[in-house]
Amino acid sequence: MKKRPLLWCWSVAVALISPVAGAQQTATPAVAEETDALTDKARQLYEEGRQAAGAGKWADAHASFLAAWAIKPHYQIASNLGVTCLKLGRNREAAEYLTRYLREAPATKVKERQSAEASLREALAKVASVTVQVAPQGAVVTVDGTTVGKAPLADPVFLDPGKHEIGARLDGHVPGTRPFVAAAGGIDKVVFQLERTPASGVVVGPGPGGTTTPIPPRDDVRTAVLVGGGVVAGVGVGAGVLLTVLANGRAGDARRLRAEVVAEDKEHRKCPAVNPQKCEDLSDAVDARVTLSNSALWSFVAGGAVGVGTLIYGLVTMESAATSRSVRVTPLLGPQAAGISASGSF
Repeated sequence: MKKRPLLWCWSVAVALISPVAGAQQTATPAVAEETDALTDKARQLYEEGRQAAGAGKWADAHASFLAAWAIKPHYQIASNLGVTCLKLGRNREAAEYLTRYLREAPATKVKERQSAEASLREALAKVASVTVQVAPQGAVVTVDGTTVGKAPLADPVFLDPGKHEIGARLDGHVPGTRPFVAAAGGIDKVVFQLERTPASGVVVGPGPGGTTTPIPPRDDVRTAVLVGGGVVAGVGVGAGVLLTVLANGRAGDARRLRAEVVAEDKEHRKCPAVNPQKCEDLSDAVDARVTLSNSALWSFVAGGAVGVGTLIYGLVTMESAATSRSVRVTPLLGPQAAGISASGSF
């Protein structure tokens, strides 16, 4: 005599029919009517699934139970779905439904739970069971690009044997992925520690244990500071060189005018009595040389200060090296040349 599969229904049928007491008190007539209609439809589909299962029509039973589950995801329907999936060779789905049944079904259903546990053991022997842990909580967990829930997951992730990709993502964090090869009957754990997204772009890759390790991005701010500081320092030094050349030119003019005044001073007179115009030109040349020399000096000082500051910033923000680094910058000023000298060890 062929045994009919164990399908527990009457206790759940009551649960499917009976709406929550608190909801009855607050629901409007229209809502209550719609809820009753959905409950009746779920019960109808559930009974159709039981009848199909009793006749060994597992595909029809699965379709009916799945439709009832879509309306009312009750633990008893999960149990029957698990059994039908197991009969159809859908082992991963069977493990999911049976695990949920055992998590939600009352402990008083001793025989039903024992039967479900036996079916679950049969399903687990054909799939891999992977516990996925993600920090921080609230991250979306995916398998092969499909969302399976948010961390923390209530149940393990069940995988058919073969290659898969497990991932986790959370807004404001670098997503993590990890390739995974599932083996029948295998039990494993995957841990993700998601890092916060850096200020600039990153290139990421899976690290040990499923964590994602960000590769340091190009420091655009540091580059801008170094380039900008170098440009400003160069402009300052360049302006100092130009002003020094002009100052030297005015100094030459002053020497020439002084020589001409001395040559004309036959009566040993002093400026401006000797030649008022040349004396005035000599005074202007001397004043211009002094002004240009001072401007050149301050240009060198400003350019050198910016250059030194930029260099120190570059050294401080550079990755630490095994050898010590030192630098010495010395301004070079003279009547015929100007610049800066840098020396040190890097």
